[in-house]
Amino acid sequence: MQAHLTDEQLLEELDRGAGAMAREHLAACPACREEAKSLRLLLSRYTETVHAAAERPESFWEAQQTAIARHWSGRPVPRRLVWAVAAACVVLAAALLVGDTPSPEAIAQADADQTLLVDVQRSVRRELPRALEPAALLAQEVSRSAESLSNP
Repeated sequence: MQAHLTDEQLLEELDRGAGAMAREHLAACPACREEAKSLRLLLSRYTETVHAAAERPESFWEAQQTAIARHWSGRPVPRRLVWAVAAACVVLAAALLVGDTPSPEAIAQADADQTLLVDVQRSVRRELPRALEPAALLAQEVSRSAESLSNP
């Protein structure tokens, strides 16, 4: 017989039904069955309590709003704080507007690995690798001279 179910396994059983092993254990173990029953009861009470707390009359919420407004209306915001926030916003806006973002080419030049990758990508896109260009020119010359000899 396996050890008692963990809290996670019990909650999983309550939530969406556990696997066959957990069901078998619950059928065979009265302690875990009692724990699962008490968890069900606790969760149902919690749900009822939360719903009851949320269902307050409109006057309750208005009183809460008034109390919060009264609390904050008595506290003036220091002028230094207002000016500091305004100055920070101006500095941030200036930094974003004036900041020079480097071009992709500049980023590629700054990073040697990136430069290498760009060169590899360019050579892959080319039909003929740069190292074979002289050989291609020679092959073209040979094919032209062969054509001129065959077509007098």
